[in-house]
Amino acid sequence: MKKVPISLIIDDPAPVVSVYHDHADSPFTRDGRPLAETFPNELLERFCDITARWGIRGKFSVIPMPGNRGDIVRGLRGASQEKVDEWIRTVQTRLLPAFTVGPEMLTHHKAVDLATGGALPMSEKEWALDKDRTALTPYIARALEILTEAGFHPCGVTSPWDFGISVEDEYVAAISQAVCDVSGEDTAWYFLRGLRDTPNAKPWIALREGGRTVVSIPATLRDCFWQTIDTTRQDEAFFSEIADTLITADGKSGTLIRVLETGGWPILITHWQSLMSNGLGTGLRALDEVGRRITEHLSDRVEWMSFEEIMRTVAAAPESFPAR
Repeated sequence: MKKVPISLIIDDPAPVVSVYHDHADSPFTRDGRPLAETFPNELLERFCDITARWGIRGKFSVIPMPGNRGDIVRGLRGASQEKVDEWIRTVQTRLLPAFTVGPEMLTHHKAVDLATGGALPMSEKEWALDKDRTALTPYIARALEILTEAGFHPCGVTSPWDFGISVEDEYVAAISQAVCDVSGEDTAWYFLRGLRDTPNAKPWIALREGGRTVVSIPATLRDCFWQTIDTTRQDEAFFSEIADTLITADGKSGTLIRVLETGGWPILITHWQSLMSNGLGTGLRALDEVGRRITEHLSDRVEWMSFEEIMRTVAAAPESFPAR
């Protein structure tokens, strides 16, 4: 039996600083603690340990100008360049190529005036609402350029929030052009949409013209790790409860199992702040248990893939992955 692709989306990572701290609705967790402004690099190392242990592959955002604090090449306010560089090196040496790296646009906060580098008085999501490809292409290209300067080779992008969803055709065309211009690639991917609770949920071809292809890769599951931001619980029962949402200890139920049963591809999603758990790393411990259960119960049914691997699989068989 051919194995089903499985992948893990990690949204919102940035070196050292917490992007969530800057765009959250409140500066406090729901249980009243101040939101962490930075995360120690040791938590990234723990993430790398877990993904290597279970062979987990997927997509890992690197936000080029997190929270409008500067950029990851020239420096970030609130973070030492030594720690920023260490974080980037760790991603490059320990996560590649298992995880495909791409920008989550420029800031995941306020939109950027490309002429000055300054922040505009609106979020990136709001800025993109009515833009066409002539405005979107240079914006996306700038995000790709900064990651390229940092030593990555990005061939796709993640939407901060639902950036571009109201002008998706223009957005997809802009992604294709920007990736081609910056990285020289004629095939690109993007993550924007979720297909939770949708039978037979899989990626699809969003654009195929002029010798270029863009593949849309959706999340097919929800972020069950987010709850760890708002509690200090560190008990084994809590880790197990979180994992149960995706796959129970006996491997017989959970939302991941339901996706498989309906013919879909399990594309898990979480956020950097969900795994960091306001500095406690609770989400990492729960992810470790999820990885263990998938290995124990599904090794004969699923195959971990990076987003670049999914992109190339889909692009090679366009007739099997029509636009939804």
